[in-house]
Amino acid sequence: MKTISVKLNESIIHDLKKVSDIYNISYSDFIRKAIEQALEEKKKDFMFRMGNVPYATAKEEKEIIEELSKLTDDDLKIVRVEKIKIWEI
Repeated sequence: MKTISVKLNESIIHDLKKVSDIYNISYSDFIRKAIEQALEEKKKDFMFRMGNVPYATAKEEKEIIEELSKLTDDDLKIVRVEKIKIWEI
């Protein structure tokens, strides 16, 4: 494991102390688990997955991400849901 230094606001440190005391876990364990959860959530994100598409060149990948970043929430809103039955078991 490597060690890093992180600066946190006083209010976050205060809350961290409370949670750590209540759940009887160290600050390090709490922070490590929180970061792991955040990373797992980000790895599910479309932008992250598109960043790992093996058949796109670095230039194509950058262009795709730039274009997708321009999309608004309205662009991404689901306007219709359709269910298609592919086969019956």
